[in-house]
Amino acid sequence: MDELPQRLKPGDVLGGRYRIEALIGQGGMSTVYLAEDMRLPGKKRAVKQSRQEEGVRASLAEANMLVKLNHPNLPDIVDYYGAEREGRFNYLVMDYIEGETLLQRFERQGRRMPASQVSEYALQLCDVLDYLHGHLQDPIIYRDLKPSNLMIDVHERLWLIDFGIARSYRIGQDADTVPIGTIGFAAPEQFAGRQTDARTDLYGLGALMYYLMSGGQYRHAAGKHLRELDAGLPPGLAELVEKLLQAEPDSRCQSAAEVRGELQRLLTEQRAQDSRRRERQPLLVAVGALYAGAGATFAALALARALHGLGVPHALAEPPKQQPELYALLFGEKHAPAGYRCYTEAAGEPALREAAWADGCTLWLPAAPAAEAARAPAQPAAAAAARWLRKLLALERPLVLVDIGDEWHRHDVRELLSVAAEVVYVVDPMVHKLDLAATRSRLQLLHELRAAGKRVHGIANKTVASKHTGQWLGILPEPPACLLPAIDALKVAEASWLGQLVQDRPGIQQQLARAVYPWLRSWLPHEAYAADAGGAKRTLRKLWKNG
Repeated sequence: MDELPQRLKPGDVLGGRYRIEALIGQGGMSTVYLAEDMRLPGKKRAVKQSRQEEGVRASLAEANMLVKLNHPNLPDIVDYYGAEREGRFNYLVMDYIEGETLLQRFERQGRRMPASQVSEYALQLCDVLDYLHGHLQDPIIYRDLKPSNLMIDVHERLWLIDFGIARSYRIGQDADTVPIGTIGFAAPEQFAGRQTDARTDLYGLGALMYYLMSGGQYRHAAGKHLRELDAGLPPGLAELVEKLLQAEPDSRCQSAAEVRGELQRLLTEQRAQDSRRRERQPLLVAVGALYAGAGATFAALALARALHGLGVPHALAEPPKQQPELYALLFGEKHAPAGYRCYTEAAGEPALREAAWADGCTLWLPAAPAAEAARAPAQPAAAAAARWLRKLLALERPLVLVDIGDEWHRHDVRELLSVAAEVVYVVDPMVHKLDLAATRSRLQLLHELRAAGKRVHGIANKTVASKHTGQWLGILPEPPACLLPAIDALKVAEASWLGQLVQDRPGIQQQLARAVYPWLRSWLPHEAYAADAGGAKRTLRKLWKNG
């Protein structure tokens, strides 16, 4: 131990066994490192170094507490090295959890988490809190529930880490030895000189849920009920959070088991409502570019016109954005119906039937042009997102394509992706863009969507016939679902001069349709074309046979 410096560095070895690889994080009284267990090659450990006298005592108390615990959501203690005298360092060696903190996940999701995702995490926390509070000889009060103290591993399991301020509950004790906690998440009694108990952690759970569902606000600072911030939240869940955040412990839920039971009931009710809603809701298909310029809008329009050719009723929608394009692409000033109002216009909340702009089997739903959007009253981002998405879900169409461009990480687009049944990403031959940091981030998001049960498809756009085409396709993230041909620039220009979509031009329409029909046949549900049981089915059989 004497050879170890105050700050460990890569290559240092602790106890002749743990080789330090990197710094993971640093707090007020401790530093955490990633290490390799040399006795188990390839096995990673987390080494927590406490570097102040108070930290050393806290580290020893944490070690004594954790060695008694055995729960799937708690890391195991592997080793402990104590100081021989005051002022020296203590080292706590724990299982290394590969993943990210809940705070990192929250930030990566644009500081917005769907209520269903928050509820699933809360259920896992209820399980571990129930264990800590009720299944040990000396109940443990954690006292510091916050996003940075929770890890999410690659299997979506939530891990409770950092027991630095946890304490054992003592019946009859009037006050904690040290009143402590994190402002924004700590219960009132933690700062009022009173003893904390199981209900203190339940307050922390409520504060955590409020933070995640409010876009990162604290209940005591915001001073608003969750439903005031987002009217789309399930009312029962918002009421449960409000109950957990009561100032008096007697007014809260009294045990983690009680909270778990209420969450399970609410989730069961919500799933039943979602199931009934899905029976009426259209099938949402999100179409996005893996990077700027790949051609998400071109692909979305090609799919829309192919569906029109098949006789499948559908809509193509564009989310509200800074630079909306669909209205101009469709030559809205020329082709939109008289008195047409875009579905995203806030004033008067126009019904979608009033916004009807149909072209055969396609219902066009462009976002309001920038000048019109600027005149609309300002709305909170969450409310605006909920409004346009609710309108799409209320459509009386079996299928809705949504062109999200390359804005995958916008919080309202993430809400859309959470309810979309199919997710389509578009790539083009510019292979250097696959190495962009933004592209890697979107590929990670697509991986997470797949893991969540979404069907994800890749479309290769601007495909040219070349002896090297196979090499291009071979380096894509996966074999593409279909190949859209490159369209001659003159044909695109001619269509624009004539005020038409190039996807509707003779020859090109058939070329694009043949490219996408086999893929559409692989996933398009029967209900999408069942409305016209005669004509649409005959068209499908004919075109798929010839395609």
